[in-house]
Amino acid sequence: MKYPPTNLIQAFGLADAWAQAVNFVMKNGMEIKTEYGPMSKDICSVIEIREPFAEPMLHPQFPTKELHVKEYLRQWERDYDWKKQGFEYNYMDRLINYPSRGKDVDQLKAIKDLLPKGVSRRRQAITWIPERDLFVPEDQPCLQRIWVRAIGEGNAEMHCMWRSRDLFAAWNSNMVGLVTMIRREVLEPNNLKLVKVVDFCNSLHIYEADWEAASKVKPLPKSPQMMR
Repeated sequence: MKYPPTNLIQAFGLADAWAQAVNFVMKNGMEIKTEYGPMSKDICSVIEIREPFAEPMLHPQFPTKELHVKEYLRQWERDYDWKKQGFEYNYMDRLINYPSRGKDVDQLKAIKDLLPKGVSRRRQAITWIPERDLFVPEDQPCLQRIWVRAIGEGNAEMHCMWRSRDLFAAWNSNMVGLVTMIRREVLEPNNLKLVKVVDFCNSLHIYEADWEAASKVKPLPKSPQMMR
């Protein structure tokens, strides 16, 4: 039986990771029809990034350019008015105003406050609200869970879990926004450095309309750091 392959990618920075993933999906992804109608190339992925803030954070061939990404970063700030912009949900709102037992939980503040209390595997935040997201026809969060752990000597790792990712048009800017927010909200207040990111995705895909452009993506030149 044919099914989407599962792949591990180990990369130096975000741009390197994006190019490697695009090349793999274009070569090996299963062609599968999406619920919206168009075809896609699809895999299940685990992507490890060793230097998430290495420049360039955006690959030169990523279709969403730097000016747009700067605006997108606003969506990862606490005061962003996502309802005014007409969005169905907002990641930051789910992370800092998660509804639970009649009150909103600021999960990012909780993680920030709990990290100094010692090494733990329990510091995580979620976005999925089952009573809404399982049943509405509108958009649901792609990002599902963020897990952060201090690992000693002033270092920390972050894992993020996604149910679905538009690899070609969204992955790179998604990750710039996420790691920038985690550094600001959780790590810098605790004098921690992010030294490892692991990105899990159930369905990492490239839509048929992007196949031609995606087939032209080139890996970044290997730097001395990337060859270590």
